[in-house]
Amino acid sequence: MEQHRSTGVHRYSMNNRSIEHDQLAIESLIHLVSGSNAIASLLATPSHLECLYVGHAAAEGYGSVSIESITVEHTASGSWKVSTSTSLTNRIDSDRIITSSCGACNVDGLDELIEQLPMHGTLHNEFSHSESYQALQQMRSLQSGFHATGGMHAAALWTPEKGVMCVAEDIGRHNAVDKAIGMGLVQGGIPPHSHLLLSGRCGWDLVAKAARSGVGTIVCIGACSTLAAKTARNLGIRIFSFMKPDGCVGIGHL
Repeated sequence: MEQHRSTGVHRYSMNNRSIEHDQLAIESLIHLVSGSNAIASLLATPSHLECLYVGHAAAEGYGSVSIESITVEHTASGSWKVSTSTSLTNRIDSDRIITSSCGACNVDGLDELIEQLPMHGTLHNEFSHSESYQALQQMRSLQSGFHATGGMHAAALWTPEKGVMCVAEDIGRHNAVDKAIGMGLVQGGIPPHSHLLLSGRCGWDLVAKAARSGVGTIVCIGACSTLAAKTARNLGIRIFSFMKPDGCVGIGHL
């Protein structure tokens, strides 16, 4: 499935205007369905939709979904219906279109956001700044959608043994994480000591997805939020943000 599309645009430069074509990231309405139950509606890039469902189910705590149980249908209205025969129950209002996928809208207190998440029980491997920075650079080199459009987020998994794997892109950063996690699960599971690589910032929603997926380390190019930091510290997860050639900011169990 295509990730971007050539679209006519007016280009302005130095008071001159021309009609050209530009590559824009595709954003579509994706309905995730289990039997007759609507699980979620996402605004996402319609690529790797089977892995998106596998990863979303795991990262949002719905349950385990096998890729063999999933069917994908492009509807007459232009949206996508991604269905599984696996029985799942949605935790949120299925009529709400999720753009942040934070899951926090139905929770009263911040402590409850943390208490509902699993602790990370695996000992961390030794952190290497140079390896983590190079991993992000390698992921960037594989972001074909971003190179074409300048408007797509990316996520990937990395281990010292296997290097960068499961690179996924999407118009939404949370969807990119779901796809990367789904790819890992489809390929045999999330390897121990996996790092989740992010092309942008890290908020609570992405720490929650990492926790539910068994990922204990997050490495990101952008900033980390206060609630992401608090959650990481409470769950035994570590975050390395503002990753630059000469350093980064570490938070959590270092």
